[in-house]
Amino acid sequence: MSLLGQFAAPVGAMMAQSKAMQVIGTNIANMNTGGYKRSETTFYSMVSKTYGYNRDIGGVNGITRQLVDQQGQILGSDSNLDVAINGNGFFVLNSELDGSGQTFYGRDGMLGMALGNQVTTTINGNTYVTREGYVVDKNGYYVQGWPVNADQETFPTDAGSLGAMRIDPETFTNNGEATTTAEIGLNVPSNAPVGYQESTFIKAFNAQGEQVSYQLRWTNIVLGSNTQTAAPNWALPGGEAAGFSETNEITTYNNRGYEKRYNLQWTKSANPGEWTLSVLEGSDSLSSTTVTFDPVTGDIVSPTSVNVQGTGDWDDAFSLDLSTMSQPVAGAGPITQTGFTQDGVVAAAEKNKYSLEILENGVPLTIDSASGDTTPGIMTVVFNESGKIQSPINLTIAGTAADAPTFTLDMQKITNYASGTLVEGSYDYNGRSNARLSHVSFNAAGEMIGHFADATTRPIYKLPLATFTNPNSLDPVNGNVFRLSGTTSEPVIRTAGGQGAGQFVPNAREISNVDMADEFTSMILTQKAYNMGSTTFKTIDEMSQVARDLKR
Repeated sequence: MSLLGQFAAPVGAMMAQSKAMQVIGTNIANMNTGGYKRSETTFYSMVSKTYGYNRDIGGVNGITRQLVDQQGQILGSDSNLDVAINGNGFFVLNSELDGSGQTFYGRDGMLGMALGNQVTTTINGNTYVTREGYVVDKNGYYVQGWPVNADQETFPTDAGSLGAMRIDPETFTNNGEATTTAEIGLNVPSNAPVGYQESTFIKAFNAQGEQVSYQLRWTNIVLGSNTQTAAPNWALPGGEAAGFSETNEITTYNNRGYEKRYNLQWTKSANPGEWTLSVLEGSDSLSSTTVTFDPVTGDIVSPTSVNVQGTGDWDDAFSLDLSTMSQPVAGAGPITQTGFTQDGVVAAAEKNKYSLEILENGVPLTIDSASGDTTPGIMTVVFNESGKIQSPINLTIAGTAADAPTFTLDMQKITNYASGTLVEGSYDYNGRSNARLSHVSFNAAGEMIGHFADATTRPIYKLPLATFTNPNSLDPVNGNVFRLSGTTSEPVIRTAGGQGAGQFVPNAREISNVDMADEFTSMILTQKAYNMGSTTFKTIDEMSQVARDLKR
């Protein structure tokens, strides 16, 4: 190689080290930049010519690569929209609201809201014009997420379901959905005194997204059923004079199986075979009926039955069957009470059993129509000796108010232990309200939780993570985001924590993965290498000057 050719190696060295110094400077400048991934420079030698066992060393060149796969430092944040990725994966971003733009991938979770189209909304009868709001990164790219499924719990997981996430206050004001399932956990006391009664209240959403309330009333007496037919088998004294009167008490049951007593007052009239029947509740008369018998045979003629309606809250009408009544012609003295029958069922305390009623606005709902009894608003709940519920496991609640929901109540978490009083545990239900969205937050699964003006919360979106086989091959673009290069694998869309994907850290953001100590160490080495290259260049320059002088 000629003397002038010797300049190639030190010039290449200074150029390569200069390139390395530029990379170091960029790293240091972006030490606190969100989502920045540091670069490093590696070198390889260049050979200009090889012959035999000899070769001419052409110099050195530098290659810069960005370490995209290395984790950056995670810092806490006061913003509920900030979320960091701890581990593998990238946010999925799109330059257009409808997802038709270019797709980018980023790590900086400093998110914000960008305004979209105008929308008209009505609040308290007043119409307002406002703007939609969508989650964006610091570059204004739309962050892609999955909307929650109809069950308000699960999310799709396919890339085709991703879209922009709208979070302005009016997003869900016309998005109410009725409750279809609910789950309750509580304990009714096994050691309460007989007659113990206590209520708990549950909520649900109706078809308009409005909250409705239901009362669950628990009683440790197995309630019975009301009397539908009562039949006194009595003989009236036909031989008594007109004006004869006698009053006798009968016992029936109301619609809870509690005893209800009535007085039957019989008064003989002047007409043969004719009596006046007065039904009394205490001293109050409920009805008065003329009853006639055949004066020859003593058999009843009319009426054969009388309807009786009590005045108590739980009294149902029943039929007083008079068909077995008679009036012996020669009878005298008090009424002969041969027998009395009624078809009601008495309430009684039973071990490991409770009665349950569900009331809507104070009115019991039908919850036990399949039982075939006369009290479809009352259900017997059965527990085993260990206090675990045996039946029913699920209960259908169908409200009667306008737009009321029909939903299934899961009762498997109801127990019967010795707690003294009713202990409320948990209650959860699906559906959603039409309330305005107050603010949002993230959890570790990447779910965006909506906090609404009616004090309810629910998941509304979920962030995916895009993973790559070779993330270091992604092309960096302005704004600390990346796009696919010709050598990058296709992204795999995953959920947080799934198959090698990282986790989300709420109220945090990831800054650069630059280590200042490492950068200064590299700077010193690069400076020394550059100085040595420049010294070599100067020496060759001096040698060329000597050669020039020799020519003279």
